[in-house]
Amino acid sequence: MNIHIIGAGSLGLLYAGKLADSGCRVTLWCRSEEQADKLRASGITIEEPGRQQVVDAHAFSVSSWSSFAESGGGADADYLFLMLKQQGIEEMATEMLALFGQDHRRLLCFQNGTGHLERLQGLLPMWTLYAAITTEGAKRTSSVSVLHAGHGTTTIGKMKPAGSPIEAFSQEDHENKLVKQLNRAGFEAFLSNEMDEMIYRKLLINAVINPLTALWRIPNGELLTSPERVRLMKQLYNEGIAVYEAAGISYGSGLWEWILSVCKSTSGNTSSMLKDVAEGRTTEVAWINGSIVRLGQKYGIFVPKHELITQLIEGMNT
Repeated sequence: MNIHIIGAGSLGLLYAGKLADSGCRVTLWCRSEEQADKLRASGITIEEPGRQQVVDAHAFSVSSWSSFAESGGGADADYLFLMLKQQGIEEMATEMLALFGQDHRRLLCFQNGTGHLERLQGLLPMWTLYAAITTEGAKRTSSVSVLHAGHGTTTIGKMKPAGSPIEAFSQEDHENKLVKQLNRAGFEAFLSNEMDEMIYRKLLINAVINPLTALWRIPNGELLTSPERVRLMKQLYNEGIAVYEAAGISYGSGLWEWILSVCKSTSGNTSSMLKDVAEGRTTEVAWINGSIVRLGQKYGIFVPKHELITQLIEGMNT
């Protein structure tokens, strides 16, 4: 299988390295030529508790974004993985992907939050888009190395249904091959027909955990160390549930308990939003808490805590 990965951050390096090591043809697209040069020289190092794996540079291809169009825009790929944060996809999609919007590609989108799939569909009308939700724990430690901090799952679901029954069968066959390839690479991967529910469950999990860790500069587990912190978490949760109920959004059962379990199981982890704040980068809060604010406005539900959290985090953006 031939997979192109756009974005060489923590998840991009992790998936590229493991897929390449499993025998998959991988092309990794980096924002900068400098990072591409380092990867060509050093390969990818994957650090895990008790072991370190170096994926040789000859096991995969790497290029910078500037050469994407002239190389055919991933025309030879079975799948493209979009592994950029929300704040990075608008420019990249407009400058790189939209040039091939009338061609057909299969694109897996690994972003947090909501709204990106609709924006991408407008730019890429002939592409088949998939939502991908992963709970793999990864932290980039250099431009060529990543710490695999914890194993999780990768769930994939198609957002644009195939047209004819023959096309649907062909797509399903391709999707099953992709899942098998991911499993061979060491990822626990699944296909799902309930991606909307999963997307909104993850949205609220992120909206409760990520901004508070960023504001208080604490790892996930420390959210549970004081009743004041848990109280604010529950207020954010309750506002989100009120919006979901008004909008008719399915969110399954036991979501509050799941949020608490995520804090415990990732107790030492630094959230992506805290990393962005600490490194002076723009965060994803506009697509996480901001998504809940916009839904609340649409359905007439007041969400003052999410509004305040969004303003506080955006005030930290530089």
